[in-house]
Amino acid sequence: MRAKLTRLAFTWPLLIALLLVSFYTLGYSIYLAVYNIDLMSAPPFVFSGLANFIDVLQQPRLWYSLWHTLVYVAGSTLIELVLGCAVALFISGDFFGRRLVRALLLLPMIVTPIVGGLIWRIFYDPGAGLFNYLLGLLGMAPVDWLGDPDIAMASLILADVWQWTPFIILLVSAGLDALPQEPLEAAELDGAHGWRLLAFIKLPMIKPIILIALFLRMIDAFKSFDLIYVMTRGGPALATETTNMFAYLTGFQDFRISEAVVIAIINTLLVIAVLSLASKRIMKDV
Repeated sequence: MRAKLTRLAFTWPLLIALLLVSFYTLGYSIYLAVYNIDLMSAPPFVFSGLANFIDVLQQPRLWYSLWHTLVYVAGSTLIELVLGCAVALFISGDFFGRRLVRALLLLPMIVTPIVGGLIWRIFYDPGAGLFNYLLGLLGMAPVDWLGDPDIAMASLILADVWQWTPFIILLVSAGLDALPQEPLEAAELDGAHGWRLLAFIKLPMIKPIILIALFLRMIDAFKSFDLIYVMTRGGPALATETTNMFAYLTGFQDFRISEAVVIAIINTLLVIAVLSLASKRIMKDV
């Protein structure tokens, strides 16, 4: 009983503090959303009710940004999952320099997104970038990687894949290292080798870890802002403008704080809906 009271004494203050912060933030966001608050005008502000929500929902730019968000999240997480699992399986065996290879593969994840975005902006530079230099060696015309609306999103996704694939590699590698050897040895005695051992034994055994890694990366991809801000700021022609970027530009460039908060709320609802569906699937399979 005394141990239980001790745990509660340490736990409840933290829970109460988190709840107070969460409810205050939620309440203040609702206040901002239902008033017509503009940084270019002085208080008192006019109560507008749901008018801000109606105005934002009628803007085609919102729906474009929601679509771009889904494309960015789906494209980056799926590529990272496939590539991360493949690399993790490739380096799971014993070979010379295995620890060094693992350490080097994790380096992109250590780089902050701001620095990573600046690095990739240099790579994508139309005049002096690495990629166009390589294209020139092949006799191909230079490409405006971040200035062409048709390929700007793919260029962003490639930068995200470079930075966060190591996260999938780390989790999947840990899962492979933790696999019990008895089922693997029994499968090998029954004639399962190579891709059969991988497809029918190893991958099903680490499926929960793969799904959890996918879930965590989806959460992080929905929050992505700094990489996009550094590389494109939502351009060109709004081709890479996600809802986070749309909310930022609305609030801190156009100074329409109420509309920015409404956009953030709509984005939060989208994230909750997508992650709820994903978590149901994950918890069912785990």
